[in-house]
Amino acid sequence: MHASSLQRHNIVFLIVALTLIFSLSYFRYTGYRPETPPVNDFSLPTSTRPSTPHRYSSSSLPPPPKFEGNSSATPVCNKVDFDWLASDRLHWDGWTSKAMFMRPDGLYTSNDITITAGENICVVVVLGPIPAVSAIRPEIHFAPADSITIHAVGDMIKVPITLEQHERQGNIYYSSVHFTHADVYVLKSTTQYRSYFWETPIYHPYRPFGYTSHNSLVVNEVSGTIEKPPLPSCNGHISTGSWINKTEYQRLRPLDFYDMFGDAQEDHAADDLLFVPDQCRMDYISTSQAIQCLEGKTIHIWGDNNIKRNLKAFNTPSWCGSDSTDTRCICNDDFDDDNWGTDDINAPLMITDTWHNDIRVDFNPIGSITLRDLRETIRERASQLPRADLVMISVGNDDITLSRMTPIQFWHSFTDLMAFLVDEVYPEQTIIVRTPQYFSGGTVYGTSWNSGRSRAFATVVRQAVKQLQRPNILLWDIHRLGVEDNTCVGSGSAYTKRNVVNIENLLLWNLICSSS
Repeated sequence: MHASSLQRHNIVFLIVALTLIFSLSYFRYTGYRPETPPVNDFSLPTSTRPSTPHRYSSSSLPPPPKFEGNSSATPVCNKVDFDWLASDRLHWDGWTSKAMFMRPDGLYTSNDITITAGENICVVVVLGPIPAVSAIRPEIHFAPADSITIHAVGDMIKVPITLEQHERQGNIYYSSVHFTHADVYVLKSTTQYRSYFWETPIYHPYRPFGYTSHNSLVVNEVSGTIEKPPLPSCNGHISTGSWINKTEYQRLRPLDFYDMFGDAQEDHAADDLLFVPDQCRMDYISTSQAIQCLEGKTIHIWGDNNIKRNLKAFNTPSWCGSDSTDTRCICNDDFDDDNWGTDDINAPLMITDTWHNDIRVDFNPIGSITLRDLRETIRERASQLPRADLVMISVGNDDITLSRMTPIQFWHSFTDLMAFLVDEVYPEQTIIVRTPQYFSGGTVYGTSWNSGRSRAFATVVRQAVKQLQRPNILLWDIHRLGVEDNTCVGSGSAYTKRNVVNIENLLLWNLICSSS
């Protein structure tokens, strides 16, 4: 009996001790608050350089700068009482996720809102409590903690929206959205990952959940016949825009040359939708005009298969067209047997099917830039080629796919590589830098592709190009064109669909060629 009583006493003591240990560990763990970094595309804070697989010693770029404010915090969102939204339990139970249009005066309403085309509205998403606290290192992540995709969807128009996380209320995301075109919109949103789980998806299952706004936004056309001044040319620089039904756009702007297409293969519409920037005009530049613009130039391309698809569409506009017998190329052309642009074949691509037949393109596949030091490889290969007039860089896509490669590691590799290229290899040439591909709506088996990583790596490229402050370095921001409908996630590929490649090329021609 005495032994049994002693045994029970020891068991009780052990249980109490374990409970005390777990309690202390819990409070210490939850008391740890990792730095919540700003995620604005153009302003990022400093961070200690982590160890990376390689590092060039000649980097001339500083670390990411201190955060200077949120560009989305326009007056229309400044009117919103985010603290009240977070604490309100009359209209929100505090658990379910909710998307909403705020009134122009910043107040909440469950009723539909009516505005006139050309006005801004603050869009807000509130999320419930996080399912788990993650032990995230206090470093820059280049994207918000929660990966959310959201669109304002009308009958004829779809508006992609980029949300920013509120500085104090971490479960609230918001954005000021410009509505240029009349329609009746609802918000369709999907939360794909919480708590920076998007950064290392190998450790976290993909369990998205979608929700739609309870109120709608009615955007009416401007009354009267007010003559609008023509918008300035985008010159290849876009920030926000809408995808508009092509027939509706032709009705609204019957004299706009943007939607007057030549051959079918030059149709710059994706699933009968045109991308129309909000604050500028996308000029129509045909493939023939682009060839004339590049006449006599030698082009060096260092990149991945994503930019190779752009090059295929430029060289052969009918590639993977409507008459193609193999529709796999719409989302994946890796099986194509090209006689240029491979590791084994260094033959240049010559544009010879037109009067302007002296364009030489040297495509050099380089893949991931974070796993190996490419400095001497690029220097040696560039020295063997004719001097470049134009250089194009497309990296990041092969780094997003890597399971343990973080955006901050890519930042250091990319800034080092760009500093080397502009200082030692191409100090005088124009350099076009292509952002990584937009991705959303799922995952690709065996890779780490998801929407959060896609956004973070694209932000790295934007920020690095901005910090270089070189007039000869131009940003080809194809990530801005992204909507889930244009991705190939349903086909198990991280590419965009073939017809979107034409729109990406049109953006490039606007960047480097004159519409005249």
